[in-house]
Amino acid sequence: MAGLLVGLPTAASAQTLPANAADEAAADQEITVTGSRIIRDGTEAPSPLTVVGADLLDKRQAVNVADVLNELPAFRGSTTPASTTNNTKNVGANYANLRSLGTNRTLTLVDGVRHVPSSDLGQVDLNFIPSLLVERVEVVTGGASAVYGSDAVAGVLNLVLRRKYEGFQVRGDVGMTQHSDGKEYRGAFLGGVQFGGGRGYATLAVDVYRSDGAKDAYSRDWGRRSYGLVTNVAGATPVRIIASNVQNATMTPNGIITSGPLRGTTFNADGTPRPFTYGQLPGAQLMIGGEGQGTRLYLGDALLPELDRRVAYLRTGYEVSDALELSQDFSYGWSKGVASTPYYFNYGNLTIQRENPFLPASVAAQMDAAGVSSFGFGRLWTDVGRPVPVSTTETWRSVTGAKGSLAPSWNWAANFEYGQNKYRQQILGAFMAARAAEMIDAVSAPDGSVVCRVALTNPSTACRPFNPFGTNRNTADVQNYFRADQDLRQTQREIAASAGITGKLFDIGAGRWGVAMGGEYRRETLHAVADPLSRAGVFTFGNARNVDGKFNVKEAYIELEAPLLANLPFVEALTLNGAYRYADYSSSGGISMWKLGATWDVSDDLRFRVTRSRDVRAPNIPELFTPARGLATQTILDPFRGNAATLVFPFVQGNPNLKPETANTLSFGAVLKPSFIPGFNFSVDYYDIKIDDAIATVAPQDIVNLCFGGQNDACSQIVRDGSGTITQISSTGINIATQRTKGIDLELGYRTDLGEGKLDFRVFANHTIKSTLVNGALITRLAGQNNGAGTPSWAASAIVGYDINRISATLQARFISAGKYDRSFVEGRDIADNTLPSATYLSLNAQYRIGPAEEPGRYKLFATVDNLLDKDPPAVPASVLPTNPQFYDVLGRRFRVGFSANF
Repeated sequence: MAGLLVGLPTAASAQTLPANAADEAAADQEITVTGSRIIRDGTEAPSPLTVVGADLLDKRQAVNVADVLNELPAFRGSTTPASTTNNTKNVGANYANLRSLGTNRTLTLVDGVRHVPSSDLGQVDLNFIPSLLVERVEVVTGGASAVYGSDAVAGVLNLVLRRKYEGFQVRGDVGMTQHSDGKEYRGAFLGGVQFGGGRGYATLAVDVYRSDGAKDAYSRDWGRRSYGLVTNVAGATPVRIIASNVQNATMTPNGIITSGPLRGTTFNADGTPRPFTYGQLPGAQLMIGGEGQGTRLYLGDALLPELDRRVAYLRTGYEVSDALELSQDFSYGWSKGVASTPYYFNYGNLTIQRENPFLPASVAAQMDAAGVSSFGFGRLWTDVGRPVPVSTTETWRSVTGAKGSLAPSWNWAANFEYGQNKYRQQILGAFMAARAAEMIDAVSAPDGSVVCRVALTNPSTACRPFNPFGTNRNTADVQNYFRADQDLRQTQREIAASAGITGKLFDIGAGRWGVAMGGEYRRETLHAVADPLSRAGVFTFGNARNVDGKFNVKEAYIELEAPLLANLPFVEALTLNGAYRYADYSSSGGISMWKLGATWDVSDDLRFRVTRSRDVRAPNIPELFTPARGLATQTILDPFRGNAATLVFPFVQGNPNLKPETANTLSFGAVLKPSFIPGFNFSVDYYDIKIDDAIATVAPQDIVNLCFGGQNDACSQIVRDGSGTITQISSTGINIATQRTKGIDLELGYRTDLGEGKLDFRVFANHTIKSTLVNGALITRLAGQNNGAGTPSWAASAIVGYDINRISATLQARFISAGKYDRSFVEGRDIADNTLPSATYLSLNAQYRIGPAEEPGRYKLFATVDNLLDKDPPAVPASVLPTNPQFYDVLGRRFRVGFSANF
């Protein structure tokens, strides 16, 4: 698919800010952007499109392209380093997510060419694209599978890189938060030469980045407020309450008895018992007030992971003749992310027997007096360390291309891509819950020594008894029995080849018709090997499995552009555009994709456009072939136990019988470029995307609810321990879901002279009207929900910049509307207050150009302040963090300063 886009880009309503004087001159000519394979002016295609130019990337002083893209309202729920800080895989990754439809439904291209996936689910990590090499980023919002192929359900993100760059540029910058954490360091280089009379070129970009990570939420005021979601007493309304000063009710670092007549007995660090101070509404996990400040699950859990990144990209090419150009790209990327997860924890689901010799004598006497043989016990295991996820990714990629002309107005292009991604996921010091239970079940052996109960029947066991009363009362080697390192190593390979032609046909009086056609082949393989303990499923979470999978797809496409009318009253131009693609997948067979669109230019000032398309996403290798594997912990309300809150470890597994998802997309809108206001343009577009046969697994909470409603198939996916507490929930991916989103995109741009300088103003806004997920019998409404998988009703980003002489300054405001904590909750019944406030974040950027008068921009000093007003995130309590890092800023005010030089 991609070959035609190298040198043959086109499409949509685009506004782009020139990067310099030379670019400004070029901007007055044709702007060619994506959305179609047929060469056209950049504002004429029917598909809505946003362009982020190098100038905006430079003014935001972004260390990564994703940092700027995620400030655009169209990107919702993207994977970012901040959102991966508690992940057990892909730590520090940046995956784009358009329309909040999922990162695997946004197709990411580089110069129109597919990029080898950076993860087993097929996403491309934007960390591996050097930002200095990026000329512009084109975002096609809406289905584009007929033009670009599978995965372009939500849209396409195309990174257009500099080609014939000449000169050298170096940049260095450092940053940190006002809390003296989040320290980051970056060095970047871009150099290019031309040779052979300008026919040959070579461009090299190198980017090195380091982030030390950030402290935990307790280092911030909002974290110390300790917000949480507390369950009311059984039968009372509202069922849930969001409150501050929420503490753990059924676990402490020193241990607490949680059942029977001794309930409420906790222990000092030396193991001596004492009464526990309860707060209000003590439940299965949490309470309001009481003791335990500073020991919630997010204790020590970093708000930002550590990240190291090294990237190099080499572009070369040579124009053999006016009709033939050859090119070769090589790129290499390496990254390592180190995150943190909660300490091992037990919310009262451990059992201590009377025979345990570690029991304090006074507690043993009380048990005897009460006739109690055991009790429930809770503990936060802060004295044995925490699991440390480490993600290491290494990517190689080669793209060989050729393009040329066949005849006047007829061009061809072909390319071959080979890429390899090696990924290693370690979880250092992962826990094994079953072994922990064995360790605390200590007894006295016949010889008087203290042993694990299991040793009485299995003398060869490696189990060592663990004293759970107090902290630091065990030798370091004891914990080795229930802690070990998980290690997953996987290799992905992608081979992709494409060839096509584009050209002009006949003219029926409104302009020449255009056509593009071609074919593609792609093959992907995944080989993953997990450690033996993970394969046995003994860990509390994680438990990766071996995977061997592959698929290939053969595709053919054609696109036609048909100018029908021109130069008539109220019809400056009327053009139809259509595309068709057929794909034959080795995993699921053949499937068709199509697109039909039109543009109606009423005049040079006003244009209307409409697009209707059928788009496709084929299942990826893990969705097809992965054995059961663990996901991150989730809090489940168990209706079988009076809606008791329970932390569980969900599992998911692949399904080789999956078929492709299909999406029907409708978009229509208008573009206004009034000639009486030079430099002004405005676009508004409505979109409606409905995905049928969406590949999904039923959410853990929904599985429990369905089981409670009498569906035995759902009950078979739930595992409980002897006390009835849920310990595991598993689900298989199936084509069960329907996902739909409707909304409106608005974009405004204005550029004008002001005094002796230039003023740039740009606004992006999105209003999500509807966002629903129908998963079997369950309907989840997500529009206006600022939590979990929800989508805020309104999001906007406004940027105003002013350049004068050697100084430029930019102020950006990012807005998220007020919303609901959970759209399914009825305020006053299910939750006391279901409303979350709006949030506005400001960023200030400034540059000062240094150099001789003829080259004032040779050197630059720049500075950035993000979250200028140091706005705290609202209370949005989840399983671990008390807020939602997907939508809200959790780091606070932060600064970055740097220097760049151009030669």
